[in-house]
Amino acid sequence: MSAAKTEQVKLTAALLNSLSSGTILAAMVAPYVGIGMGTLTTTTDLLNLTGLSGFGFALGVVLHLIARRALQRLED
Repeated sequence: MSAAKTEQVKLTAALLNSLSSGTILAAMVAPYVGIGMGTLTTTTDLLNLTGLSGFGFALGVVLHLIARRALQRLED
């Protein structure tokens, strides 16, 4: 694999990992910030809130695993 292609793979993996971190952070923190600021009512169904947070967390994990798989293609 050429040096340019290696760098492209590394940049793509870094982008996916950054998206993963942002997705997990937003899924875990945003609901609590919304409740604290009063923009999300406290009568919101807890199961719905937990489910959406869990979905965001799972999506972040999947993005991270895709980034790791992209890096596995690199040679030593």
